[in-house]
Amino acid sequence: LIKKHQPHYNIKLKDGKAYIVIRVDINNKWPRLEVFRQTQDDGAKYFGPYAFSFEIKTLLEIINQTAMLRTCSDKVLNNRVRPCLEYQIKRCSAPCCNLITILQYQEQLKNAFSILEGRNDNVVEKLSEFMEKASADLRFEDATRYRDSIGLIKKMQDERNAFCVNFQQRDVIGFYREGDRAEISIMQIRNGRLNDVQSFGFSELVMNDEELLGAFLTQYYAQAILIPEEIILPFALKDKDLREEIITKGNTKKVKILIPRRSENVKILKVALDNARENYLLRFSGSSDDRILENLKNAFELPDLPRIIECIDISHISGTDTVASVVCFKDSKPDKSRYRKFKLSAEIEGKPDDFASMREVLRRHLSRCAEENTLADLIIIDGGKQQLSQGLAIKKELGLTSPIMVGLAKKREGKHKMLRSLSALEVKLLNNRTANLRKQIRPERVFLENKDEPVVLNPSSAEEYLIERIRDEAHRFAITFHRELRAKRVQRSVLSQIPGVGKTRQVQLLKEFGSVQKICETTAEEINKRCGIPLNVANKIIERLALQV
Repeated sequence: LIKKHQPHYNIKLKDGKAYIVIRVDINNKWPRLEVFRQTQDDGAKYFGPYAFSFEIKTLLEIINQTAMLRTCSDKVLNNRVRPCLEYQIKRCSAPCCNLITILQYQEQLKNAFSILEGRNDNVVEKLSEFMEKASADLRFEDATRYRDSIGLIKKMQDERNAFCVNFQQRDVIGFYREGDRAEISIMQIRNGRLNDVQSFGFSELVMNDEELLGAFLTQYYAQAILIPEEIILPFALKDKDLREEIITKGNTKKVKILIPRRSENVKILKVALDNARENYLLRFSGSSDDRILENLKNAFELPDLPRIIECIDISHISGTDTVASVVCFKDSKPDKSRYRKFKLSAEIEGKPDDFASMREVLRRHLSRCAEENTLADLIIIDGGKQQLSQGLAIKKELGLTSPIMVGLAKKREGKHKMLRSLSALEVKLLNNRTANLRKQIRPERVFLENKDEPVVLNPSSAEEYLIERIRDEAHRFAITFHRELRAKRVQRSVLSQIPGVGKTRQVQLLKEFGSVQKICETTAEEINKRCGIPLNVANKIIERLALQV
């Protein structure tokens, strides 16, 4: 029905490849291996699908050398009176002339199934016997052919074992999303080996992650050639049972949708998630960001595209070591040449007054930018409506008409019960998913000038993701600078308590050794030699630091 009626929010899958499968009609008296492009509900046994034709050729070559099944059609089989050339070169057991019994032929068919299903130990042992016998009979060309077949089988076995020891048919779904764009990657594991990887990209999405993945599964498996026994997902679906029923319809075995719990499945899922992320970057990186900036322009009612966006953040602990950061994004990308950090003046230090801090930072930053003609198109002030009013006051004080300023704040609400229901494994695997849930619970609110009500950005939009990136980068830059200043202050305060060690010697010691811990690990003689500090003072430094650090 989805494919027929094409609903408004339909996900259009564009990959229409028909993969190769091997068909075995087990109801036939003398079954043979046939290559098909599609499966049918005809009672036959199917193996695959295989993404590449050379895989089929390699498998059939090995099977012809070991199992010697017939390759002729039923019509030829029923009308032949003497063995063909395939029998003479020992690639067929000639069931057409009854030169093999049905039981013997069934045994050879089991060997063929073993190769197709990846259980190759018995086959390799049999080929080794053939190789040794051919070598003993001086049939070196035959021995070489058997040796090459053994090498191919072992190589295929190594590839299987390197990826998965479980021989169940499974699809592993990787998921990655940023804003309104997402990537879904499907790793097809057949007979213990990675058979193929398909990846689908989506943009301009308005649905959440669960709706997107559920719609994708229904439409993808409606046109799939072979349905796996297991489908491993990165996060749970509320309608899992219904999805299993829809996907299983027409399949002989019930399909299970699983969330990984065991170490092997978790490991494979991580590969799928990484693969989805890499495909996302390949598909969407380098694409134009004008659409995102256009959406920001419309949301914030800006006159032009905000190509240069700055964000200001304040960092301190109870008013001490108060610093500020200004980060800049140009065309949605960080421009670190325009990053700035500020140590706030002494009259603000020791007073937890964020409003005064914001006024000082904006006054200093905007004054310099106005002189250098480097004002941004948009400044984001982290802190909401009250902090925005401080910025607007400074802009008016300096007589500036630009840049446009907005205040960013989050809605304060408690944790959603859905977050509490997630297991530790799900949270660990789905950091992006958990972040998306939190954004839906606490959406970003943006306060505009001369607007009483804030603008609430769509939690799944690309513009909301960009604003969050800029705000988080400003916070990271500010807190890093704050920690550096605090560490230096703590170190100097320890040294300042030592008689004979003034500010000049404190700076000299820290510059020479790097930290107080390094000074503790040295000797008084080394301090005297490297810093020129008298030996008696150096001894006091070592003794005092040994007691305090």
